[in-house]
Amino acid sequence: MKLHELRSVRAVMASGFRITAAGEAVHASQPGISRHLQQVERSLGVELFERRRNRLVGLTSAGQTLVPMINRTLDQLDGIRRVAEQFKDGALGSLTVATSHTHARYLLPPVIETFIRQFPTVRLTLMQGYVGQIVEWLGSGQADISVSTLPNRHPPSLSFKAFRQLHRVLLTPPKHPLLKIKRPTLRDLAGYPLITYAPEYAAYAQIMNAFDVQGLQPTVAMSASDTDTIKTYAICQLGVAIVADSAFDPRRDKGLRAIDARHLFPSTAITIGMNNERPLNVHALRLVDLLAPRLA
Repeated sequence: MKLHELRSVRAVMASGFRITAAGEAVHASQPGISRHLQQVERSLGVELFERRRNRLVGLTSAGQTLVPMINRTLDQLDGIRRVAEQFKDGALGSLTVATSHTHARYLLPPVIETFIRQFPTVRLTLMQGYVGQIVEWLGSGQADISVSTLPNRHPPSLSFKAFRQLHRVLLTPPKHPLLKIKRPTLRDLAGYPLITYAPEYAAYAQIMNAFDVQGLQPTVAMSASDTDTIKTYAICQLGVAIVADSAFDPRRDKGLRAIDARHLFPSTAITIGMNNERPLNVHALRLVDLLAPRLA
């Protein structure tokens, strides 16, 4: 078997068994793709694809086992090339980090600043989204590593290592009535409109669940996908903001006051995620070392 023949197998799977589309993806003709598939099957001594009237319609039992192995082998070979490229002529290459807006805005800047000073020629990309998107990007290979809260569910090919805790704080304008209460309760908080993360974010479910447990139904005046927007409308006195503790800096957020809410909402682990089927490149390892030295 040759590499270009194995790549044709992967291309056929990625195209949904459409040989023409697979050929376009790997710059080969339709007869060439068909010939590659037949050569792989002859080399293995088993048929990988079910055919009906010369059309591919699925995988055989052997194909269901062997095709994922072919994909993993190609991923490993691609990984070897990527790592070799990064060592060639110094620190070359790219690094893509999947994370949320909150972490990209407040947690990562000092780490990324140091990273860029060390690797000025590396192309660094931040992909921002909610946890479900982050898991998808990491699993598909679009992201090399992730920085996020721990997903509720993820495929076994991914692993997430906790390195610090995220706590919640309440943000209000100065002189807000809640500031006069030494230890506000959820019932106290439910008496005011709230501003927090959009429903697709895990934080929203965690916050609402805390109220549900006590039989309270708070009024969410507004939800948003990024913390800066949430804080802006808290300053405008639209409601009480509930955000991550890392998002508040008294020197920067002079129009707001913070109330520790760890007694109201559970803390959440912040994790570094990786795909176990793809070795971390040298740049990903360095970023992990800067962010969480004990995990590196």
